[in-house]
Amino acid sequence: MAFSANTTVLIVDDALTMAQGIRAILAMAGVTQSETASHAGEASNRLRSKRFDVVLCDYNLGKGMNGQELLEAMRKSGTLPLSTLWVMITGERNYTQVVSAAEMVPDDYILKPFTSQQLLDRLELAVQRKAFLAPAHKLLDKGKTEQAIQALQELAQQADNRQSRLGALRLRAELMVREGQYEQALRIYQGLLEQDEIPWAKMGVARILSEQGDSPQSNALLDEVIAIAPRYTEAYDLLAQNMIDDGAYQEAAAVLEKAVGISPRNFTRLHSYGNALLRSGEAAKAVDQLQRAVDIGRHNSFFGPEVLVDLMQARSESGQIQQMDRLQNEISTQLGKRPGGQLMLAVCRAMAALAQQRPEQALSQLEEGAEWLRAAETDFDSALRFLAATARLPSGHGAEQAPQWAHTIALRFADGRHELGSLQEAARQHPACLQSIKTAYEQLQGKSQAALEQANQGQLEAAADMLHRDAMATLNQRLGMYGCAMLLRICENRQQAQQDYAEPLQALRQLLQWLPHDNERVHGFVRRRQALLRHHE
Repeated sequence: MAFSANTTVLIVDDALTMAQGIRAILAMAGVTQSETASHAGEASNRLRSKRFDVVLCDYNLGKGMNGQELLEAMRKSGTLPLSTLWVMITGERNYTQVVSAAEMVPDDYILKPFTSQQLLDRLELAVQRKAFLAPAHKLLDKGKTEQAIQALQELAQQADNRQSRLGALRLRAELMVREGQYEQALRIYQGLLEQDEIPWAKMGVARILSEQGDSPQSNALLDEVIAIAPRYTEAYDLLAQNMIDDGAYQEAAAVLEKAVGISPRNFTRLHSYGNALLRSGEAAKAVDQLQRAVDIGRHNSFFGPEVLVDLMQARSESGQIQQMDRLQNEISTQLGKRPGGQLMLAVCRAMAALAQQRPEQALSQLEEGAEWLRAAETDFDSALRFLAATARLPSGHGAEQAPQWAHTIALRFADGRHELGSLQEAARQHPACLQSIKTAYEQLQGKSQAALEQANQGQLEAAADMLHRDAMATLNQRLGMYGCAMLLRICENRQQAQQDYAEPLQALRQLLQWLPHDNERVHGFVRRRQALLRHHE
């Protein structure tokens, strides 16, 4: 068997006897480093704190997320390494339909009931298929995305079967999109679509068109994806996001309602649905969906006070003010000593003051919270809620501060069209804030383009200096990651040429101090830096 005594395995199953049985099967095969989790929340905590070679996950996990929803959440958050083998275990005979329509697919699945040998044989085959992409996965683990993209091209050419070739091309295109190489990714997707109607390839084109601001064409493709794969929930998500970016919140809510019907226990999707209802003015209906999200979310680690803040806002706007004190207390308990908690607490107090028509008190709370806008621990959701509260200040209250706050937030978080749309929606009641957001977004686009042009002209060090300077000034993650990638290339080039690279290494350290350490790409940057440090010493 391809596994050894050093192979680490996480078994996710709400049935203790089943989990223990699988552990026994693995132990007989020599795999002794296995752990168990009984629900999605426990599993996500373990996966965030430890790297596992294999995840054996039951599809039906009782309360909270099911196995497919957990896989989607972990992959989208960037905390699940691509090298980790994920095998779904299910008694659902229609799971083939579910997985064939999913964007985030497991490496394999096995139907219950199964014998010990059937499980081991299935794992063996899954490992063999996974091994084909291992060269690219190893490069990604080291943060070498560009080299991984090249390796995947070679793997696609070497593939001796259609499944392996498609797997290599799919990952290559996804990495290109992540790196902003839209035209190259489009050529891959469109080449595949000329041969066959592949839902994920059509989805890839739709996502690129969305990022480029072409909502009509993106939406048309997403409608086609949904027509041929009605259970492809990610297509509903992107379609709804396109509509939100265009200000069509009621239409977005209607699309998300269908997606929730397909995946009723996906906490993130329920939260998005409730949020879309809130934005469309249906606060009372939003309360019901956000409360569902809260009830389901309590059983997994993806739950946070953000959904409680949305629920508080929905109850306030629907006239259910009597619930606000209880929600505020719960939010305070949830936050505890959580990083970024001070900003969120200030926003909650400001929201309560606004609901009680006390603008001076709301402004005072926002001024206190503004001190945290540049803190490393402040995330997009917290900044977005701060902006939404700021935009609700009556005329004459915070007239000078509000546009400045909006500009700071946009420079830090307006990485793409989706983020821009969310920021603009939050500030829709405040024209001056809207203009500040637009200006900041244009500045960010200009900075990225200028650095890319310099790099393409061979001026890599000038491009890296520009990105480092702008990233440190704005704390923008996209600029920071681009800067890390270029600085690492410079260090490695100098290392090969036996030249000193202390200066770019120091600049790299400054960026990595505030970039999110739970991001898999940042993990790769850290590992590459550690290798450089060992050599430099």
